Amino acid sequence: MKLLVANWKMNKSYNDGLKTLQSVRKKIKNNKKKRYIILPPIQSTLYIKDKLDAKDVFFGSQDCSQYNNGAFTGDISAEMIKKIGCKYVLLGHSERRSLYFEDSKVLFEKIKRASEQKLKIIFCVGERLYDYKKNKSIQFIIKQLLDVFNEKTNFGNIILAYEPIWAIGTSITPKAQEIDSIHFKIKKTIKDKFNILNIPVLYGGSVKSSNSDEIFSLKHVDGGLIGGASLIASEFCKIYDTL
Repeated sequence: MKLLVANWKMNKSYNDGLKTLQSVRKKIKNNKKKRYIILPPIQSTLYIKDKLDAKDVFFGSQDCSQYNNGAFTGDISAEMIKKIGCKYVLLGHSERRSLYFEDSKVLFEKIKRASEQKLKIIFCVGERLYDYKKNKSIQFIIKQLLDVFNEKTNFGNIILAYEPIWAIGTSITPKAQEIDSIHFKIKKTIKDKFNILNIPVLYGGSVKSSNSDEIFSLKHVDGGLIGGASLIASEFCKIYDTL
């Protein structure tokens, strides 16, 4: 199944989010071959979900706590996320790594908490511009993978997302052959290390309707993680149509 994930980040009020998603549902539908997933700001999710009252829309959280419920001010646990109806959680996004200093130890615990709740985890990996220029992209990404996954990981609930850090929000994307090559090497790493065949790998980083058709036509790309373009209903729908 192809997947298109809308990461709204810290944008859209609950009412604006509802209107956006209502517009999306008028134009596109989930089916057995492809699915869109919405990641609103968590405080809006329950409102949007209840008002929309649609079983064909799938919701996720942009993050979860590394801790279980308890005295952790400001955190939201994987259990709480599950209880408001989210089926997915995004972890390891470069903004969380850089702005909130989330390292592999923190991410390992977050994956553990989300797995305990049987949430489907969309885990982000991606290299810095420095690594890209030094032709060390895949080495950097493999380390990100092996630092958090092991033989006990339930890969049935893992979706990977390749987002080169230097391409996020910059209107710059790698060449198509570079994207496909990295996706192939990610899949090969998971196969060689854990005997998991063809793990889903999404691409993210300045995806828009003008380039999504080329990106999604690549052999080893299983969908997209969309940031800014997902905030505009018409643009998101155009991207979905190319999936």
